[in-house]
Amino acid sequence: MNPKSELLEIIRRFKKVDENVFTESANMRLDLGLDSLQIASIAGEVEDAFGVEITDEQAVSAVTVGDWLELIDAQRK
Repeated sequence: MNPKSELLEIIRRFKKVDENVFTESANMRLDLGLDSLQIASIAGEVEDAFGVEITDEQAVSAVTVGDWLELIDAQRK
């Protein structure tokens, strides 16, 4: 499974998200409707799934799906 698909599956554990809305430019709060508690929980799930470490600051500053994918990619290399 590619990182984008896996991230979508993680997010779907917290909120029903249409795959057509799930683009790299989609805003986690505005477009996907996630709140800060859901985003913090997603950060933990992402850490476990991808073997990366995401700080609270990174989770807050990662606004779009693309930002999250960049965080994951940067630490997996």
